[in-house]
Amino acid sequence: MAVAAAGADLLTLVFYSIFFSDRLVLDLLLTSVIVLFVASPLTYFFLRRSAQFAELAAELEKANRTDELTGLLNRKTFMAETRRLVGTRGTNGSTGAMLFIDADHFKAINDSFGHAIGDAVLREIGSALKSCIREADVVGHLGGEEFAVFVDKADFAQAAALCGRIHQKVKEISRTLGLGSRSVTVSIGLSAHEFGQELEALLSAADRALYVAKSKGRDCTAQAVEVRAAA
Repeated sequence: MAVAAAGADLLTLVFYSIFFSDRLVLDLLLTSVIVLFVASPLTYFFLRRSAQFAELAAELEKANRTDELTGLLNRKTFMAETRRLVGTRGTNGSTGAMLFIDADHFKAINDSFGHAIGDAVLREIGSALKSCIREADVVGHLGGEEFAVFVDKADFAQAAALCGRIHQKVKEISRTLGLGSRSVTVSIGLSAHEFGQELEALLSAADRALYVAKSKGRDCTAQAVEVRAAA
């Protein structure tokens, strides 16, 4: 805006110094006032629109990356973020571990309390997961009552300890939502990443371990090494 006023004044100065030097000062003042009155609303309008476009772009980016219900990463973004971490690991050190998490008896909760409470349970599980993991870990809502966590640079013992914290935190949800005697629990399948293993294979191993946890009575964690040993 200041540049526009200065430019207009310069043009006025050149023009009037040649043809109307006696009116130069007055017309310079009038030109500046006119430019400022015109430029101020236009500048405000364009700055406001730019801010609105930037806010809209940020909202669209967030919607593309996250699950609307829980605020966690959606399946697509979870897989992309985890694949990036797995792909940067060398042969030294622990790559990480995958937790495949499923809400126990979720259909019964929906049937007993309605879908609004079911959605609230899923949101609370998402919050519980976020409160238990570290900043470097990746957590996502894969759909339905299924969640996943990639525990970065963790071995079985560290990941198992995290599973214990998750179990305890999730059990608090029933009291938080006032569900009475209806308990909220999760079953977890745990698999440690092995060098060269594809992400899909890692998730599949954790999924198979999850089914073992379900068969053991739910509200527990089963490790992929237990599945291989049983086979």
